[in-house]
Amino acid sequence: MMDRIKDLRYQIMLALYMPILLYAFSTFDLSEESYAVQSVDPVVTGQQTVVLGQPFQAKAFLSVGREQGQQLSASGDLQAVGDTAFQMQTNELLSEGEDEKTVSYDGTFRFQQVDGEVSRIPVSGQFRVRRPEIVATSENAQSLYRRCLNRLRIRVPGLENRTLRLEYGGQSTEGQTIALSPGGKQSTVDVYLADSTQSDDVYLGQKQFSVISPPRPDINVRNAGRDIQNGDNLPKRRASLNFSFKPDEEFRSRFPQDARYRASRATVFLRQGLAASEKLGTFDLSSDGRLVLTRQLRNAEPGDQITVRLEGVVRINHAGAAIPLSLNEASRTYGFIVS
Repeated sequence: MMDRIKDLRYQIMLALYMPILLYAFSTFDLSEESYAVQSVDPVVTGQQTVVLGQPFQAKAFLSVGREQGQQLSASGDLQAVGDTAFQMQTNELLSEGEDEKTVSYDGTFRFQQVDGEVSRIPVSGQFRVRRPEIVATSENAQSLYRRCLNRLRIRVPGLENRTLRLEYGGQSTEGQTIALSPGGKQSTVDVYLADSTQSDDVYLGQKQFSVISPPRPDINVRNAGRDIQNGDNLPKRRASLNFSFKPDEEFRSRFPQDARYRASRATVFLRQGLAASEKLGTFDLSSDGRLVLTRQLRNAEPGDQITVRLEGVVRINHAGAAIPLSLNEASRTYGFIVS
């Protein structure tokens, strides 16, 4: 009796669970072509854009089941780093005249199937390489002062920790800081990557600067310890003038070695009464800018007019060179009344 009950119980359970078992086996693939790979679509993640000289790097993923090994290989300039990473040097990817380009790359994943066969799956991608932005900071924003000691700092975002070589005015310097004193209307600094593994330094680009003249100074005139202006009286018995230059304050604070001025001589005219002006001569100024006219005015009468025009006005720069200042005649000419 008990055996019949057990047999009946078995038949009932078989009737209940057999459809479920049949459905499970119908969806389970055990053919010889089955792979031990959970996903055969490789995934590559990496930089979309790199600057010239900055290595391109990417990660490649392929999910493999049952701890089966996978190997990553690369072709061309691409290098495989371990089994999950790609790297490519970009130093020579841009030719002269190219600012940017799209670079394609290819590699291969190798993995083992359950039957021992080795399968290969290609993996590919692309990235953009461009010339880097060159950033310069100076004492005078984006312009340089002519024949002055301009100090520049050159930076290349993306290559902050790399060694640069800077070429300018026939000179070459490694580093990020240079000092140059341009004489033309424009100045150019060529920037190279100096720590490249290549035999030649990698040309990154150039930075151009406009070159401008420094701001003109003001000229002050004093007589016997007092400031005098055009049209003021000049005592005949104390006919001495002291000329001094007041540099632009901002320019002087930033370029103290380039903000020194002097005038070497002055041409003097005397007009007596209604007569035409007579040239008394051109006279040298002392080293402190002093002009003494007591002898020249001994025959002058009160009310006569004296005109003084400065000549040889120069700026002394950091190298000690005397650079002529382009001043119009009116800005360096003064008129006084003899008293």
